[in-house]
Amino acid sequence: MAGIGFELRRLSREQSLSGIVGAFGHAAVVAAGPWLFTIVSLATITLFTEQVAGLATLATFRAIIIYAFAVSLVLTAPVTIVATRLVADALWLKKPDRVRALLYGAYAIAIAFVSFGVALLAVYFRMPVALGIALLAASLTVALIWVALSFCGAVRDYRGVTIAFAVGLITSVLLGVTAAVAGLGAASIAWGFVSGLVLTFMLLTLRVLDVFIGPLDRPEVGFEMILGGFRTYGHLAFGALVGTAAVWIDKWIFWFSPIGETVAGGLVHAPLYDSAMFIASLVIIPALSVFVVQLETDFFERYQHYFSTIATHGTLRQIEAARRRLAQGTLDDLVLVTVMQVGICAVLVLSTPLIVELLNLQFQQISILRYGAIGAVFQFIFISSTSMLLFFDRRRLYLTLQLTFLLLNTGLTAATVQLGETYFGVGYFAACLISSLFAYLAADRTFDRL
Repeated sequence: MAGIGFELRRLSREQSLSGIVGAFGHAAVVAAGPWLFTIVSLATITLFTEQVAGLATLATFRAIIIYAFAVSLVLTAPVTIVATRLVADALWLKKPDRVRALLYGAYAIAIAFVSFGVALLAVYFRMPVALGIALLAASLTVALIWVALSFCGAVRDYRGVTIAFAVGLITSVLLGVTAAVAGLGAASIAWGFVSGLVLTFMLLTLRVLDVFIGPLDRPEVGFEMILGGFRTYGHLAFGALVGTAAVWIDKWIFWFSPIGETVAGGLVHAPLYDSAMFIASLVIIPALSVFVVQLETDFFERYQHYFSTIATHGTLRQIEAARRRLAQGTLDDLVLVTVMQVGICAVLVLSTPLIVELLNLQFQQISILRYGAIGAVFQFIFISSTSMLLFFDRRRLYLTLQLTFLLLNTGLTAATVQLGETYFGVGYFAACLISSLFAYLAADRTFDRL
């Protein structure tokens, strides 16, 4: 995303409030577009249709969308990270004609992975055909959006990305509300929601194809390149798979715990835990926006300066000065963003009772929301630190850290389920805290060894 980040940083330096707000607003969409899209859409549809559609129907609809989001994110993560690396390689080699083929190849593999995953879920939960097809459609569309969004980093058209999500959001809400008011059931509401997602996917794809033009004589070329990328960047792909699974594992454990509930379509979820954690996760979005606009772009410039100093045969003193600037500047930026994130988190923690009341949540969710918000601060440190490692090709270390996060979140969450309601959310918080410490130390050690 560094490419689009430079455009957003340029916008933020226009010496106007609109430029600054616009830059970070666009960055929020670029960094967490599907997540924002889903939360806002679900909240709006629920708000306007709860009295008409009924709690049971809306619970089934929300479960379908949550499962679609989880399945698509986890199963497409290896595809998107490998495709992003291959796109970067193609642009570095000045072969932009490869990008279109890579896009189609990534789409094909994402469709295959997600279709297989949804089929397993549908069989396991014995879902009705109508709901199973709706889940498949939602999962595939969200998966394709994840892939398209990863390619949009090379396009640098932040306005196009924001417009795509805005158009899709409005369409999803309108059609979802219409289906609910008409009493068409959970599957139809999901199809209304998916219609907006399809628009977003099409608009994002058109932006990529509009920039990377050219014939595609052999469609299978992109497929072959992605498969080759899996062989070359196997640790990277597996690390992405493990890392996204680690983000969701605490939710999955609670779904199958004693507080889990089963909706009409057979899917299980844990609304007591899920809703609080999803709201808490919003805390990370401001930090991700700063990461896209400032932290990643500044890091990339210092990174290029360091290696160009080596390539141009700079003196040892010049190389060491560039290394210190890269290490100290990057870690200082990370600390500053984290301090900002802590401030936002503190406001959320202090206002949790008010938020619970306004959103009609349960009193028991106050502590979950607080632990989730604090955990999100450390998750940002983990994401930032592990992302920096990839610039130095520390793929094995990246995979090791992701496995550490997965194991910690699994073990600690399972333990808190056994300890009882008072400790719900502590497992996720503790896993993020410990993992972020390991990741930060790994990044610091990597800088020292340059």
